[in-house]
Amino acid sequence: MSLPHPSSISASTPWPATAHWGPYGLEVGGVPVVELAAEFGTPLLVLDVEHLRRRCRELTGAFPRVYFAAKALTSRRLLRFVNAEGLRVLAASGGELDACLRAGLPPRHLALHGNSKSDTEIEQAVAAGVGLLVCDHLEEIARVEAAARRLARRQDVLVRVVPEVAGGAHPSLVTGTAASKFGVPIETGAAAAAAVAVAESSALRFRGLHAHIGSQILEPEPFLAAIDRLVAFAGLLARRDGVTTEILDIGGGFGITYVDEDPLDLSSSGRAMSRRLRAAAAREGIPVPCLAVEPGRAVVGGAGLTLYRVEAVKTAADGRRIAAVDGGMSDNPRPMLYGARHTLAPAARATPGDAPATTVVGRHCESGDVIAEGVPLGTDLAGQVLAVAATGAYCYTLASNYNRTPRPAVVAVRDGSAGLWLRRETHDDLDRLEVPVASGVAV
Repeated sequence: MSLPHPSSISASTPWPATAHWGPYGLEVGGVPVVELAAEFGTPLLVLDVEHLRRRCRELTGAFPRVYFAAKALTSRRLLRFVNAEGLRVLAASGGELDACLRAGLPPRHLALHGNSKSDTEIEQAVAAGVGLLVCDHLEEIARVEAAARRLARRQDVLVRVVPEVAGGAHPSLVTGTAASKFGVPIETGAAAAAAVAVAESSALRFRGLHAHIGSQILEPEPFLAAIDRLVAFAGLLARRDGVTTEILDIGGGFGITYVDEDPLDLSSSGRAMSRRLRAAAAREGIPVPCLAVEPGRAVVGGAGLTLYRVEAVKTAADGRRIAAVDGGMSDNPRPMLYGARHTLAPAARATPGDAPATTVVGRHCESGDVIAEGVPLGTDLAGQVLAVAATGAYCYTLASNYNRTPRPAVVAVRDGSAGLWLRRETHDDLDRLEVPVASGVAV
């Protein structure tokens, strides 16, 4: 296994920035991960704080306005950290917005999105004074306007549109085409009607356009195409309807390395997108909007790794060597949902030997609960700790309690110290929703 020196970071490695081999095996943030497993238990999500810091600063250096997509990983400590590093935060639900507010983030630094917001969520956002509310369709605009009037507020709004540009590593991750459940289409005139409705409301303020084309995108071209489409539409709004687009939010979806992918270079891509935006605005004869992006995976994905302990090793009937660990699809459903791949390595140096390639499986009662296949892990695996790279995004937030399994703890490491950001869920936590049966009640 090749790991970077702790003083360097390469976007093309799936391991966190400070990951390297030390005398006790794999270390992250100056802490041997076997010690983390012993202290905090497994499964365990480990976050490299230095990696997070560098990614935040790379993004703020590349783009004028950056929102962290809280859906990638939601923790009050993380939300406060990225906000202190200059990122605003995008919430995709009332629960994520509540976490941001409980974390003490300034409401003006927050945006609320979602294709099916409840009246309660809309009221929550407007009452809190969120900086932006992304409206998904015309009917929702009317509901936001009604809430703003009830609360005597004037709410800043972006209108989500469908740019007819596709991007993403899996069909479920593509969000910018006509088949998407998000936004209003430009071609039918619905997007123009939505923008004008916001602009003409005395309770709302039209700030600009929003789009999202997909996730785990590894090249800048789809983003450049989306900018062309959005600016052309903004030009039409300006000329025909007198509506000015101040913000152009092109969403997130910047890809990272999980195994051998060549990730999107944020710095050069940011420069290319800014140049394209300026050229397109000049062509349309409109002021250059502020370019906004919404990375989640690109912030926290590569900063995280998951530690598992091997509980059993056996040979399957088809001859495969199988190692079963103490977690799986309950803490990382991505391999089952998207066919996602992850890089694995023993936390201690693998024991030399001629052991066959190993299929690493989870503990759950599903044949598809497979973390990785064909991994060279060496001999003497039983009881060993395995590290799975690039699990910082869309693992914990997609986690479930399948098979009544508590969710893992999240620990952050930096400069030789470790601290809990989220404690391990317990069976008592799972039991708290049970309703006691009253004496004499049959059901």
